[in-house]
Amino acid sequence: MQTSIAERLASRLGQKLAKRGGTLRSDFVIADYRVLPGSDNKSAKVLIQYDEEAFGAPSKEEVISTLNNLYRDARSERPRVMVEPASVEVYQKFQAVACQVSIPVIRRPFSDIERFRLKAIVAGTVYLGEDVSDTWTVAKGDDNSIYIERVERDDIEKILRERSKAHSFRVHAGRGSLTLARVEASVPASLYSVGDHVQASHGGKLKVGEILGMAEGGAHVRFRDGTQALLSSAAIHKLVEAADAAKKWNKEALKEYYRKAYGYEEAELDKLVSYLG
Repeated sequence: MQTSIAERLASRLGQKLAKRGGTLRSDFVIADYRVLPGSDNKSAKVLIQYDEEAFGAPSKEEVISTLNNLYRDARSERPRVMVEPASVEVYQKFQAVACQVSIPVIRRPFSDIERFRLKAIVAGTVYLGEDVSDTWTVAKGDDNSIYIERVERDDIEKILRERSKAHSFRVHAGRGSLTLARVEASVPASLYSVGDHVQASHGGKLKVGEILGMAEGGAHVRFRDGTQALLSSAAIHKLVEAADAAKKWNKEALKEYYRKAYGYEEAELDKLVSYLG
């Protein structure tokens, strides 16, 4: 049987992504997106279609890892978007997930001005990057530390539109038209992972507990009073707090970029990504 062009493209993409590590999907298609009001065009809600028959339903880790890897600068491998772990929702009947993505803040130590001999554009305030394509401005962190911060020229819509046009996911032809407005007419389900704290019904009460393990059609939850139960998906109502592990996925993506680009020590890396919580 002959292999279609779409299948060959998907296979090549899968092989390319596998080299980068992580749990990645080659079936994702950006179906729609909406820039979030009040975000200064830096955040958006994205709708992603997936192929459940070929790849199964995606996990939260797969959504975050795949988007972090696909939305990288081709030359420097700098992450261009970050997924908010608590925002990932699934619309199973549409084989689609939705999530919030934002442009990350790229910071560097103030000492890099001297270390890398950055050229001043505006004395003491704005500097030209080593490759002459990036601009860096002096900024202050929440802890009053002084950094230099990358000036992002592209807005979230341009970044998402470029990726969609590049056809770097599966070929779009034949997938049908799916929009956020259409899927939002139905009720989504949160996409949970081990370590998430959730609100759930148990013993006739609403309780908060931690997911210890995922099961088909539900999850094993340990409540604050020490009791444990295997609950159906219908009994788990909402996410209270995303797992610490999920929060670290974005941090690790940024740290990997910093390690390769600048060779920072681990203590410095922790400071640079501390704003991610």
